[in-house]
Amino acid sequence: MSMMRTFRTIAIIVISIGLSVAVGCARKPVEPNRQAPQDADLVFESYSVADGMLQQAPWLRDTRAPMLTAAFVNINDLENSSALGRIISEQVASRFSQQGFTMIELRLRDNVFIRQRAGEFMLSREVRNLSQAHNATAVVVGTYAVGRRSVYVSTRLIRAADNLMLASFDYSLPLGPDTRALLASQ
Repeated sequence: MSMMRTFRTIAIIVISIGLSVAVGCARKPVEPNRQAPQDADLVFESYSVADGMLQQAPWLRDTRAPMLTAAFVNINDLENSSALGRIISEQVASRFSQQGFTMIELRLRDNVFIRQRAGEFMLSREVRNLSQAHNATAVVVGTYAVGRRSVYVSTRLIRAADNLMLASFDYSLPLGPDTRALLASQ
């Protein structure tokens, strides 16, 4: 009897282990807690863009010639911007101004195409005309693309005389609640 009891105990343990393994294998894996991304410090990021471009074109510090900025536009629709595209260009312009550059405010000029609630757009064929009218050496332009969890921003400093790219700076912003709100605001 003792042998039978031992056999039954072993059988119960083996069946229990087998059921535990089967139940464990059938369970859906637990996914990590995916919280919405937090916003980046937009002012810090924009200032870093201006500083990075000045490092690539340090000779601009010697000339301190006036520069123009245009609203950053959606890469999928170059005639549309958002509050995000406009504030990034404003902050980059602010940083250049803090570094001693004269930044021309295009929204105050009559000869710049301004689409209501969409900001200023710098089209390549307009660069030369606008720069000559304002005696500007360079133009800051940019585009952005919205991904699932990030906004990818590409910024360029273009020589106004011939559209040559003098500097560029690419970065991404987490798609947090403030960034989403700025993108939704046309």
